[in-house]
Amino acid sequence: MLEGKGYYGSNVHKAVIASSARYLGPMIHFVDEKYDNGRFLAQRIVPVLANDTAEELAAMVLSQEHKMYVEVAAAICEERVIWREDGVPIIKSKTNPQHYSRGHKSEMKMMQSL
Repeated sequence: MLEGKGYYGSNVHKAVIASSARYLGPMIHFVDEKYDNGRFLAQRIVPVLANDTAEELAAMVLSQEHKMYVEVAAAICEERVIWREDGVPIIKSKTNPQHYSRGHKSEMKMMQSL
C-alpha cells in the first residue's frame, strides 16, 4: 500500500502506475485526531490497466469514491453501520440485514482472480 508523506493527489496515481500495481481504489474511513488514521469503513477496487495514465486512473478512482460516499452516508443515516467487538466498523446489507455488505459481485470476482 502506498501511503505516507508525499502520497496524496496525483502523486499516488503516478506511483501506482510506476510500481506496476494491478489495482488500487478509494477508501472511506472515520476521522480521528490523526490525519488519515481512522478505522476503515469502505473500500472499492479499481483495476490498473496497462495503458492507464495517472489522470485516467485518478478519474476512475474519483468516480468510485463519489459512489461510495453516497452509499456510506446512506448506511450511516439508516443505522446500518455496526461495530464488531474488536472495534472494526462494518456495514449491514440493505437488502438482507442479516448479512454484511462486501462490495459489488464484480469486485469480489476480480479480487479472487488477483
